[in-house]
Amino acid sequence: MKLFEPIKVGSMEVKNRIVFPPMGTMLANPDGTVSDRLVKYYARRAEGGTGMVTVEVAAVDPAQFIAATQIRISDDSFLPGLTRLAQGIKDNGGRAVVQLHHPGRQTRAAVTGVPPVAPSPLPCPLLRDTPKELTTEEIRTLVDYFAQAAHRAQQAGFDAIELHGAHGYLMCQFLSPYSNQRHDEYGGSPEGRARFPLEVIAAVRERVGKDYPIVFRFSADEHVDGGLTLNDTRKLARTLEEAGVDCLSVSAGNYGAMEWTVQPVLFARGCLVDLAAAIKQEVKVPVMTAGRIIDPQQAENILQKGEADLVALGRGLLADPDFSRKTQEGRPGEVKKCITCMSCQNEVFGSSAGIICLINPEVGHEGEVEGRADTAKKVLIIGAGPGGLEAARVATGRGHQVTVWEKAPAIGGRWTWLMHGYIAEQTDVLKGLGVKVEVGKDVSPQAVSALGVAAVLYTQEGVPQRLPGVGGDRVLLADDVLEGKRELSGKVIVLGAGSIGCEVTLHLKRRGAKVTIVEPSPRTGYGLEMNTRRALAQQLAQEGVKVVTRAKFGGYQDGVLRYQVGDGGEESLPADWVVMALGSQPSPEVPEWLTGLGVEVQSLPFCDQPSRAYRTTQEGAAVARRL
Repeated sequence: MKLFEPIKVGSMEVKNRIVFPPMGTMLANPDGTVSDRLVKYYARRAEGGTGMVTVEVAAVDPAQFIAATQIRISDDSFLPGLTRLAQGIKDNGGRAVVQLHHPGRQTRAAVTGVPPVAPSPLPCPLLRDTPKELTTEEIRTLVDYFAQAAHRAQQAGFDAIELHGAHGYLMCQFLSPYSNQRHDEYGGSPEGRARFPLEVIAAVRERVGKDYPIVFRFSADEHVDGGLTLNDTRKLARTLEEAGVDCLSVSAGNYGAMEWTVQPVLFARGCLVDLAAAIKQEVKVPVMTAGRIIDPQQAENILQKGEADLVALGRGLLADPDFSRKTQEGRPGEVKKCITCMSCQNEVFGSSAGIICLINPEVGHEGEVEGRADTAKKVLIIGAGPGGLEAARVATGRGHQVTVWEKAPAIGGRWTWLMHGYIAEQTDVLKGLGVKVEVGKDVSPQAVSALGVAAVLYTQEGVPQRLPGVGGDRVLLADDVLEGKRELSGKVIVLGAGSIGCEVTLHLKRRGAKVTIVEPSPRTGYGLEMNTRRALAQQLAQEGVKVVTRAKFGGYQDGVLRYQVGDGGEESLPADWVVMALGSQPSPEVPEWLTGLGVEVQSLPFCDQPSRAYRTTQEGAAVARRL
């Protein structure tokens, strides 16, 4: 396979074409030093056979960073940890690269204690702090920061450095007319806007020597009005090559279009490959691509077609760090594939726990071993939702004999289109562990007693919410539609714009129905993380779905739904069908018959929203550890 052909990046030979790209983990210590968890995390990706392992955003400026737990490379005091990190990757057979980073306007004073800085005093559309415009002297200081950081990377033993010129961070801000409105020598034209990154490359090259490899990552299309386009970056690629860059890593987006930086499931697999292919036509240096590349054959096809020279599998190597080894050994079918649930994106910035992966609980906990229970028990888990499935995995790892029962005809609970892959992966894991999973079970006192278990973990059931005053034989629950119990056509109103409401809407649109969503809250896609929510809103608009938010329902009668928006008067919509997709509430108590069996009983959490999937699995794991 071409995937396993070696490649030269400047003077550095890489054993294969598989790259772990820089992804923020928040696993560093609170002072920005390298933690033991961080070393183990990156070493594990190298151990699995990855050719090039790129360490995440390392802050070059002592005053500007995106989080307290971001790695720092802004001072010599960070060298011991960085050296240990580079060595951990190299000891496991990978080439160690570190990405040098400055956030520019894409940080907040609440994080750093000082205002952000940028080419122009234009606030980031997401974070909204107005940055201080950099002076010419301050720009020159930043150029030196990058050069010093590159030298530290070299001293620490990294085989190469990557300059972060993508995703709307500082170098991207200078390159883009979207964020750079200067009229001095650092703005005003493509040449002026490229001056700062080119000065950084020149200063780095002078500091590290002509043979030390430099990778440059950039957004080939920012996907915002007034931002960089492929037409701009084709020319930029040639300029970067002429400046001495040894490899171009092609990405997309910025904080105004984050869905293009970390692509949700609604985006096609390999959605950035066409950008890399276009850039490859312009240069002779190796070109790297990314963007939902999760399958070995998909990666191989990209290389065989000549669309790129290297493939970056960020989330793919979270899901399975042994991607390379399994593929090279002829076991591609055993590769655990990223399901694009976005839990890693949702959790890394939403908690202090650091990077996670829904289908690979080892992420962030590499090298940790599940402790054994003092007494092995026979355990029944009722309910095969995410909490139950993870509880089964953990309990089995602790030495218990586990059986899982599900009343429904299929496992997974009330899952949406985002989570089918999780159910399949977790089922395979449990099968490999010898866990018996039975569906369509009659969960009764007699059946549970006959099994002879010492403990029962019971998943709270979800009760779909209904609206008073909205009923009749033309009013259905979303579950009934999604499970194929009823086929609808004509005009349909979906009540609820959360994850399940959006799912049932797309389901109906694919079958030719004309759908309107009516939602009481201010936004579409609650229960989903930001990138999926944004992409979903765009898709609904493209599909011609009308969405009414902030609606107070008045009832449904004679084929007409009545509602009121804000302080306005009552409005009405005709509909052949109304589908309720207002979420579910967990049943509050364990059934009395279960508590009367004389065995240990504990509750497992019910999960209704994809954004809570990972936390639900962790709650399930915690329950299993109490057995």
